[in-house]
Amino acid sequence: MDKHNPVGDGVPTNFANNSPVLMSRNEIASLCSKAARGAGMNWGLAEEAGHAAAWLAARGLTGPANLAVHFKAAEGQSWQNVCPQVEAGQWQTRTGTPLCPVALGATLSDYALLPGTSFTSNGLKTGPVSCPLLVLPFLASAATAIGNTIKLSWDGGTVGLTTTGEVFGDTGELSATSITQIHIWTEESGAAHTQAASMAPIDPETLDQLSQLAMKTTVPPSDRSREGAGAGTSDND
Repeated sequence: MDKHNPVGDGVPTNFANNSPVLMSRNEIASLCSKAARGAGMNWGLAEEAGHAAAWLAARGLTGPANLAVHFKAAEGQSWQNVCPQVEAGQWQTRTGTPLCPVALGATLSDYALLPGTSFTSNGLKTGPVSCPLLVLPFLASAATAIGNTIKLSWDGGTVGLTTTGEVFGDTGELSATSITQIHIWTEESGAAHTQAASMAPIDPETLDQLSQLAMKTTVPPSDRSREGAGAGTSDND
């Protein structure tokens, strides 16, 4: 029997034959949100991180693994030092450190419909971004909001997001990119050559890293926490 896992129901604690683990979208979102909180994100951004990782996994992409890599790279950094400074045409951190993709994506979503953040013409360029794959779910939401396809390019290729949430382009190359500057712009929506995808399994190493971070959100049991456990004498139906 598997031992109880306080991180949440449905998260495996044993990995048979060191095989990848298939989890539901809700399980991934819950685990990754708790891991993000354990890594130091506030609850708002942590929920965004969980949504982004699950959105990517549902499209066969390595969202949870990229999130774990980002947390490792950002370890010890103040979140204020990895959030974007919004400037016309160029977003970057105040210190030049790589941008947090979740903070960047959430900010892009907030600013998508504002004139000063227009992705048309020359588009928007950023400083270095950690694990830029994680920006895609936010750009998909922005594409729906503005009614046009959004494209993201970097030195290794281009990925597009349609108004209906489809992803196309060099997604494999982006998944393998740890840090890069990106360029974002819009173009008229057209036919996209997308491929059907199934839920991406999570490798045991990634699951272990995320679970360890998620465990930081739990409180060790104590005599005081046990005092009120169970039903009291006045608990009547």
